[in-house]
Amino acid sequence: MYFSTAVSEVVEGEVNLRGYSLREIMSEATYADGAFLSITGRIPTPGERRLVDAILNSLLDHGYVASTITAARYIASGNPQFIPAVAGGILAAGSNTLSPEHSYHLLQRTAELRGDESLEVGADRIVDEYVAARKRLPGFGHPIHKTSDFRADILFELADELGLAGESIKQFQAIHEAFVRKTGRTGIPINIDGALAAIGSDLGWSANQTVAFAVLSVLPGLMAHVIEEIEQNRPLRYIQDGEYIGSPMTEHLATTAATTGA
Repeated sequence: MYFSTAVSEVVEGEVNLRGYSLREIMSEATYADGAFLSITGRIPTPGERRLVDAILNSLLDHGYVASTITAARYIASGNPQFIPAVAGGILAAGSNTLSPEHSYHLLQRTAELRGDESLEVGADRIVDEYVAARKRLPGFGHPIHKTSDFRADILFELADELGLAGESIKQFQAIHEAFVRKTGRTGIPINIDGALAAIGSDLGWSANQTVAFAVLSVLPGLMAHVIEEIEQNRPLRYIQDGEYIGSPMTEHLATTAATTGA
C-alpha cells in the first residue's frame, strides 16, 4: 500500500524532519524546539518555546494520585520490564485523568453554544447543559489541590506574561466562574488538564497535539517510577486495604448443588 507522510524522510546520512535537518536540530535547537516542530510542524517562537518548557515540566510527577503511576508500578512489580510498564502507565490515561482532550472538546462545544454572543453567555450555556445532563465538567477539580491547581495558575500567568493568553483561556475561566455561581460548589478549581486544553487551543494546537504535549510531560516521571519499582525488586504488589462486599461464604458447594438440583 502506498504510504505518504509530511513528518519526515530518511536518506543516507540525513533525516529531514518537517523540512529541517535533524543534524541541525541536534546541534542548534532545544528539546522544546524539536518536540514543537515534530508535533506541530513548525519552529516555536521564543515565547512559545518558554511556555512549552513550562508545559513539559507541569506533569513531571504527581505520585500515587495518578492512576498512570500506580498502573505502571503494578505492571513493573508483576513483569519487571521497563517498556511494558511505561506503556501500561500511559494506557491508564484518559477521560478521568491526564488527557486534556475532553477539556478541549468542552471548549469546542462552548463555542458552538455561544455563537456570536459573549464568553459569559457561552459559559452559562455549557454549564447549564452539563448540569442538566448530570455530567462532570472536564478540566475542573483535583483530589488534593482543592483551592487552586498551582500548575494551572503558573501556566496561565506565564501565557499572559508572554502575550500568548487568548480567548480560550478567558473562556475556560468564564466557565469556571459560571459553574461556581450556578452550583455554589467551591474547592473545584481549573486543573492542569483544563489549563493545557485552553493554552493548546490558544496556541492553535489540535486536541491530539495538546494531548501529545501532556504525554511528553508525564513520561520522565512515569519512567522514574518504573525504574524505581524494578530496582527495588519488590515482586507482585497487591492491594491490602480492599473490602469484600459480596455474599458471605455460608454453604459448601456440595450442599448448594443438592439444594438447587444442580
